[in-house]
Amino acid sequence: MAVNMIMVVDDDEFQLSLMNEQLLALGWTDVLLAASGETALLLLDRYGPDIAVIISDLSMPGMDGLVLMRHLAQRGVTASFILLSSATDEILSSAAGLAQAHQFDLLGVIHKPCTAAQLRDLLSKRQPRSRGLPPKCIEMALTVQRLQQALDNDEFVPWYQPKVDMDLNQATSVEALARWPLESGGMIGPALFVPAIEAAGLSDKLFFSMARQVLCDLAKWRAQGLLLKAAINMSMDTAMNLEMPERLQALIEAQGLQPQDLIIEVTESGLMTERTLAMETLTRLSLMGYVLSIDDFGTGYSSLVQLVDLPFKELKIDAGFVQRADTEKKAEAVLRIAFAIGHSLGMSVISEGVENTSQMDIVRACGGKVVQGYLLARPMSYDTCIDWLLRKCT
Repeated sequence: MAVNMIMVVDDDEFQLSLMNEQLLALGWTDVLLAASGETALLLLDRYGPDIAVIISDLSMPGMDGLVLMRHLAQRGVTASFILLSSATDEILSSAAGLAQAHQFDLLGVIHKPCTAAQLRDLLSKRQPRSRGLPPKCIEMALTVQRLQQALDNDEFVPWYQPKVDMDLNQATSVEALARWPLESGGMIGPALFVPAIEAAGLSDKLFFSMARQVLCDLAKWRAQGLLLKAAINMSMDTAMNLEMPERLQALIEAQGLQPQDLIIEVTESGLMTERTLAMETLTRLSLMGYVLSIDDFGTGYSSLVQLVDLPFKELKIDAGFVQRADTEKKAEAVLRIAFAIGHSLGMSVISEGVENTSQMDIVRACGGKVVQGYLLARPMSYDTCIDWLLRKCT
């Protein structure tokens, strides 16, 4: 069953009435109006699973929009989010950062009063979702025993998202993203199963299962004349496994591939713990010829230290900077600096999270060339991806 209800939270009665009319004109027939944060929480208790989007003001008496976001995050709300306010750009930028820190699906930030066209553009970014799996099913799926069984049976499979050269309109590589499709037809996302796997001490098993499948797919692509690299994500638990390089090399050789065919993406915020072990593993991988990529650049606490100390060849700019750069001067400045740093160090620079032409234009203006995001291609199963690649790369 589709989830199509929208909730507007604002203490201004005129603004509520205006938003209601605009949303009705855009085809949103089920609109909830809340004149305060407290009322919004009451409506959430009643209609929570049916609310697809929440549009909230920031400045409200009693519970303001920032406090409301904290309560929504504590309740595990998965609705998409739009911030609407007459506050300054700097405050809106901070509020947007807070929404992303809460891991909300932030569609955007707009100034009051907004137009129907602005609302339409933001709401068009939202992807329709269906009701999720029952919480009990998810809880049972994330037990150590069930995760172990799923890994033994290769239930976790790679989906692929291309990294595209804007000038050539061709894929330069693909990133493999772990997915867990269920027999029931549902799917448990990585935001749920990856932390559970890490907590269960099964990170190595997931990494090598994904690596084996990705290398097999990569060998098939090479046989069809698709000379692409493939990227896989590696947790820091796996980076601290000193036997990992030899095990990976055995998988590479089994498929007749070379280390340089594989990109290993490491999230920079995870590089802080057990630094010496991680540095040894990552440096050995680079020595063997693997391409190391620093993922989500700009979100960690020691970005520049990692770039100086470790042999990264690719830098992936976090999607948050890319998506905010076309409307926020601070984000645009950070984006330009990230490109300057990467290029001055001779690194390939990838812009993540490109969802519209405006974002692609700002990336190009800042010096970007290769992008990854929904505008170009979504994550795809192997069969869908091979069709996409054959169209784009041959």
